[in-house]
Amino acid sequence: MFNYITNESTQVYLERTMEEEKHRIKNFYVLSVNDAPIEKMNYSLFFDRHIEEGSIVDLEQDEGNTNTPSYIIDEKEYARNKELYYKIRLQLRKRIIEKMAISINFYIVAHSTHGSNAILNNDQLLENSIEETKAIIQNETFIGKEDTWDNFYIWLQNQLKIFILEEMILLDGIRGIKELTIEELNMKFFELLRFNLATNKSFIRKFSHNVDHYLKEWQRRLINEINNNVSASLQLGSVIEQPENGGAGSDALQPKYMSNYANVLNNVAYHVVREAIYKKKFVIGDEGIWPKYIFEKGNTSGNLQIIPFIKENRNFNSAYENMQQFASNIVRQMSIIDVDVLDILCHLYLQLAKNLDDIVEIELRDILTMRGLRPKLNGDGRRGGFETKQREQVIHSLKVIQSLWLTIDKTVMYKNNKPIQVEVQGRTFLFKNANGEEYEVNEETCGKSITFTVDKVFAKYLVSSKRQMALLPLKAMHYHPARFNLEKKLCRYLSWRWRTQAYKGDYQQLNKVNTLLEVCGHGLNNRLPIRTRERFEKALDKLVEDKIIADWYYINWDENRAEGKGWAKYWLNTSIVIDPSPEIKEHYRSIERVKKPAKSVAASKDMQSSLQAELIQRMNRVRRNHKLTLTNIAEEIEVSASYLNKIERGLVVGSSKIQKKIWEWLERFDQSF
Repeated sequence: MFNYITNESTQVYLERTMEEEKHRIKNFYVLSVNDAPIEKMNYSLFFDRHIEEGSIVDLEQDEGNTNTPSYIIDEKEYARNKELYYKIRLQLRKRIIEKMAISINFYIVAHSTHGSNAILNNDQLLENSIEETKAIIQNETFIGKEDTWDNFYIWLQNQLKIFILEEMILLDGIRGIKELTIEELNMKFFELLRFNLATNKSFIRKFSHNVDHYLKEWQRRLINEINNNVSASLQLGSVIEQPENGGAGSDALQPKYMSNYANVLNNVAYHVVREAIYKKKFVIGDEGIWPKYIFEKGNTSGNLQIIPFIKENRNFNSAYENMQQFASNIVRQMSIIDVDVLDILCHLYLQLAKNLDDIVEIELRDILTMRGLRPKLNGDGRRGGFETKQREQVIHSLKVIQSLWLTIDKTVMYKNNKPIQVEVQGRTFLFKNANGEEYEVNEETCGKSITFTVDKVFAKYLVSSKRQMALLPLKAMHYHPARFNLEKKLCRYLSWRWRTQAYKGDYQQLNKVNTLLEVCGHGLNNRLPIRTRERFEKALDKLVEDKIIADWYYINWDENRAEGKGWAKYWLNTSIVIDPSPEIKEHYRSIERVKKPAKSVAASKDMQSSLQAELIQRMNRVRRNHKLTLTNIAEEIEVSASYLNKIERGLVVGSSKIQKKIWEWLERFDQSF
């Protein structure tokens, strides 16, 4: 409210004035008259738009039908014709329930694990499902209670009062509003309200947007209530889910084991959780109370919040303030060790769980061992236990992970190899005992054994038909968190990047230096930029030494530029190629084979010829041995440096004329040296 006000005292005064004036407005009802049922829609086509936009208010095949006639009725008029007006309100209620039923069906189809999107092609089946769903939510959920609608109408009236009074204050000022008599105030109020509801499209969009948010809260509550209500859940499941031959089944989760590597999830949500912990850029906005990290990656957007786990039997109000402080402390104390523990939990879950809902059990020492730590020696030189500090670090990291609440507002997943828009929220991992009850992470509950499973978000990615798992070098967990911080982060980023490139078998895609530093949460030392460069190159050399990467080299980097002013900016925008180890390439080779041939000419038969391969290899070798830039070569061959770069990377095959020029240049170059 009044976002344009910056002075706090003025803001408080305005809000107090709003409250006072709201009480001077007479009670009223807004009635929307639309007896026509929602027009028959092409569900298959409409599904994608609804999943993407998510609007319940605008759930119409024809967008022009959303603005139905609205009438303002005062309290006395309503009392005189209460029965008639109540019937009109019931019509609006039924229309909202119908839209909710369609939205719920679409939601469950999108989140189903049984390929239920096939139902979208059967209009009659889906229409029957919608009718059954309407009956379920009307008779077995909170939507069927009169109090639910009374609260909705009170909220609706309050929203309209706020919107109209804000506009009146902008037009006439606070003094002008306060000087009006009650009759004058109400006359102006209802005149402006009728005008806005009848003709002001901007007002209608703003109001509809708020109503939509209110109904989405209903939808979230409704889905939770259905899931917790055995009767309703079974009915809805029987309506929507179409059983397949042999049952739903569940493929084993265990990926192929490979020594010196861990298997971790490779979806964007998992990558964002790591990145958020690295950067620690959580903020508390005006609308929330929990630290939040907002992200947008390609077609995926959402946020990660720190919401501590609170046991159900604990008094929420008494724990609330302490939990807020605890959440803030978690952000301040986050470290890369938390990411180590996250990756270890993910790896062990994927190795031990046979089915998606399995609760796996590990020991605290398993995490410590995977971090590369060794038990301390006792008096006779034998291995004893781990240090108390090491155990406490892991317990703290488990608390951090238990507090992570991930919300995906929008992303694309695959069902039966078809892309669908999905929204989902939940924790990363749930800590549950053998009975399936959540417990609070502490020394007592996790001092020896730890039992856990995945929550909704990661589970949703695991059942996707295009789920991704990546190989992560164990060195990422073994490296010291302070001395090799950059190496640890580069390991994880490259692990994610190589897995995404595996489909095309193209690991020579360029990375900008600035991008690599940014995703690792490292900035440039503006006073001594050479320190940043030396540390960066030292980290890459360390990865080569430990055989995590095969090689790395700059593209278009002129070392002479490093001696001039402003070289750091030039260096940050320089591209770099990082070649994975042979083990990585071999492991992902099967993925490359089963995919369709890539569109790039690198996968074509011409590119496979020994002549073309020799050209690329020889050009690359000469360039590196003699420290030549692509610009140097491009000028002599008379092509652009970017086009020559694509030829060298195997993304395009130059024309016979250009290839001839390259061969001639290589011959001349060899002769001159």
